[in-house]
Parts: sequence; C-alpha cells; structure tokens
Amino acid sequence: MTRGYVTADDIRHAIISRISSGVYPPGASLPSHRRLADELGANRNTIQKACRSLVDLGILEAVPGRRTPVVRRVPEATGVLELLRERTHIAVWDAMAAGVAREQLLEEFYTVVEAVYAQAEVRIRFFECNQYDSDMLAEQLARLLELPVAAGLLDELADNAATIAHHHDLIVTTFHHLAEVGQALPHHRTQVIGVDTRPSPATILGLARLTHPRIGLICTLNETAQTLRHVILSYQPDRSVATALIDAPDDVRRLAAECDHLVVTHNCVADLAALVDRTADVVIEFAIDAQSIDYLRDRIAAVRRSDTEFKKRHHAD
Repeated sequence: MTRGYVTADDIRHAIISRISSGVYPPGASLPSHRRLADELGANRNTIQKACRSLVDLGILEAVPGRRTPVVRRVPEATGVLELLRERTHIAVWDAMAAGVAREQLLEEFYTVVEAVYAQAEVRIRFFECNQYDSDMLAEQLARLLELPVAAGLLDELADNAATIAHHHDLIVTTFHHLAEVGQALPHHRTQVIGVDTRPSPATILGLARLTHPRIGLICTLNETAQTLRHVILSYQPDRSVATALIDAPDDVRRLAAECDHLVVTHNCVADLAALVDRTADVVIEFAIDAQSIDYLRDRIAAVRRSDTEFKKRHHAD
C-alpha cells in the first residue's frame, strides 16, 4: 500500500492481528509511532488515530510515562472474526476472478482451517488421586472447553512425570493436589494449572433440604471432610456435623447408626454399601468452578498464540 492511502482501520486491523498472534503480548508497549508508520506505510497521524480507537476499545492502554500505548488485553473473538471476514472477502473475489469454482473454494477453505486447527491443538491432561474423579472431571473439562482432555492418576504422574510433561501442553489438577503435582514437575511448573472444584448445584440443594439436627459426613480424605463440613454448616448452621473416613470401618458404622442424615462423597458410595445397610441422604458430586474454566481458556489461548508465533518464525527461517 502506498503511504497516505493506508487508513486508520487498516492500521487498527494490523495491530489487532499482531496482538492476536502474540507479536505484541499483553503488558508490552507498542513500537514508536514512527516505526509503525514506516512498517505499515502510513503517516503518524493515522497511526495515532488507530491507537486512540484501540484505547477506546480497551485493547490498548495509555500509561503515564510511556510514549506509546501498552497492550491491555488480547482482542475478543469478534474483533478477530471481523478482520477475517474482510481478508476472506478479498480472497474470494480474487479466486472468483481467477475462475475458481464455488465448491472448490469452499473445500480449500475447509482444508486450510482443519489443517491449522489440527496443528494448534492443545494437549491437556487432567490428574486426580482416584479414577472416578479423574474420569468425571476430565470429561467435564472437555465438555466445557470443547477440547479433548485425557484423564490420569497421580501415581501415574509420579512414575512418568518428565515424559508426560513433554507430551502435553497443560497439566491440570485440582487445588487439593496442586502442590503435589508441582513438586512432581519442578522444571515444568508453567505447564501446571490448578482448578477449583466445589459441590455441584444439585448437591447444594440436597444439603439445604436436610431437616434433622445430626448430620454424618463420610469422605476419603480428612482435608475434604473439613472443607465439606464448613460447606454444610454454611447452609445448616444450627446442625451438628460429625465426620468419618471411609477407610475406618468402625467409625463409619458408628456414624451411620447415630446420625439422622448421612452425607457421602460420590467415591465412597460403593464402600459404604458394603459396610452398612443404609443409603446416603445426599451424595456429594463436584463441579469445576466457572472462574477456573475462564482462566484455563486464557491459558489455552496463550499456548495457541505462542505456538502460532513459533511456527511463523520457523516458516520464515
């Protein structure tokens, strides 16, 4: 493009593209207006106008003491799609003028999209201490993220930590096991992410409906028992809550005989049935907190931007 014919919209789209691909990461200052003008074939007034519009959108931020704006956040998908539509519009006209058939062009676009997304696939592995939780939470993550998530056990991670880290982009676990996983992967901690799990809405509803004063709680771990005890008391402050661990059969039998209500974590249901002739009033199921999902999406986007930039540099070389 000839200098002077480049519009502020052209510059805005160019800067958005560079931010989205990781050339200008969040927290970084943009190059000087003079340098951008030289790189993009525009005058500095046009650069300044484009930057002001991006500040208004919240993508850039004017910081006192810095001569150029700072990248505040990566543009949302709508901004990237707007840029894609404009570029695709031009490409479609060019293809049509060259005699490319509609079906051939659609097939080519589909092939390119599939190839790029396959290369940018983020490999995620979720680890928990038992198979039920690992399978259930990994499936929940896969559904919410719309990405494959493999399930694994902490014992498996301890035996093959380096190999697992090498073959995965992100290692996910619950906050309860985050320190343990971090210790197993001391050289790969940037890959490790903790997610917060809480009783599901159905579980909370069941707890809130308990009517009698004595509540018995059975879990596998003492830390889980203490956390869930506080949760129950937050909904039933006038009740008494006694706890027992499933690997202490005598305590479980005594609790089941003495309490009015029996609350059990999902992974204890089968063992409880083998110990006492009583079913639980509430079976506690866990769900991953929405904020953890949002943070995971941000980390996945960061992995993709980093991978995209690496491939661009490799291709240029």
